[in-house]
Amino acid sequence: MNHYDQIARHFESHIGALSLSVDIIAEVIGHAADNAAEAIFTEQKLFSCGIGADGANAILLSELLQRGVFRERPALPVIELVARHSVNASDGASWVSHQLQSLGQPGDMAIIFASGLPASGVQEISGALAARDIAGVWIGNSGKGIELTFPETSAATALALSSASAIALAELIDITAFGPLEG
Repeated sequence: MNHYDQIARHFESHIGALSLSVDIIAEVIGHAADNAAEAIFTEQKLFSCGIGADGANAILLSELLQRGVFRERPALPVIELVARHSVNASDGASWVSHQLQSLGQPGDMAIIFASGLPASGVQEISGALAARDIAGVWIGNSGKGIELTFPETSAATALALSSASAIALAELIDITAFGPLEG
């Protein structure tokens, strides 16, 4: 079996979807980065949320913000809410919703990676955001607040685009907080 063809199709699909989505990704991620930096500067909480496989992108974003991998700098505060061991997405969405209601306050911001989250989970988390007046940024799904969706893509491609979006978002937040990157 030749794995090259499968791997080539895999990456061609991701690259093609990314190139077709770059305009909307740039617009949405730009707004999200400005809002996230504002939340940090005004000492509001920034949550990075994900359920199931989407949890990997929530972890990626928080690691990039806390570790400063683009340059040496102080850590940026982010609270990671990841439900990756839930039996199903509904249980994970319930857990994230309860955490947002417990920890969230008006003016806080949540970035929710949700490409695999069903509508009921989106509604539950959106309800928690509304109840606590938390600004939401949805990556991979439509919910309350700013949203970045990847229609007509496979689940694997949606996760890859969410991952690329997490990296771009972290980089823009870093630039907003600490100025342009060198080199």
